[in-house]
Amino acid sequence: MRAFLSRFLQVCIYPDSFFERVREEKGWSRPLLHLLALTLWLSLGSAAAWGLGVCGDTPLNSALGAQMDVYPFWRDILLPRYGLWSYPAAAGLVVLEMLVITAIWTPAVFVVFRYLGGAREPGGLLRAFQGFAYGLTPVAFGGFLPYLALVVGVYATLLQFCRGPAITVRNRTAVPYLFSALFMAFAISQYWQHEVL
Repeated sequence: MRAFLSRFLQVCIYPDSFFERVREEKGWSRPLLHLLALTLWLSLGSAAAWGLGVCGDTPLNSALGAQMDVYPFWRDILLPRYGLWSYPAAAGLVVLEMLVITAIWTPAVFVVFRYLGGAREPGGLLRAFQGFAYGLTPVAFGGFLPYLALVVGVYATLLQFCRGPAITVRNRTAVPYLFSALFMAFAISQYWQHEVL
């Protein structure tokens, strides 16, 4: 358990060396387990924070689009109808959306990083998943707390869409930085138009 938790710190403090080491993993089980633990922690923390009055539909208080999407639904529909039962339902919806988003973005990250300058080696989709899933790790450190959520959310986005896949898929071109800039511009425009991702 200690080794499992130390991986969370290693990703955040030493991302480059962590992503180099993670390339040695051959299976999907470790990054998938990491992602599941992360989504469970973030969903439970989000539901608890909402119960304490934290408004979860802004990037200042929520690190991910999944939280910002579920919060208004929880506040307007689930909470008035189901009361205390709305909290586990909201947590479950956050987990579900995070897994769906990962399933959609992992192939996109793979295509961009692999075919625009990445290394041609077997297991490319696993490498993209490792970069994307482990890159989400900073949100574990306050992704549902006011102001801290914004900081860890931006850091996670940079790891997910830039450093992580750039190292795991071996793309040392300018593509990772352009992809990150485009994604950040898209996310900011969606937020300002009140259409959270």
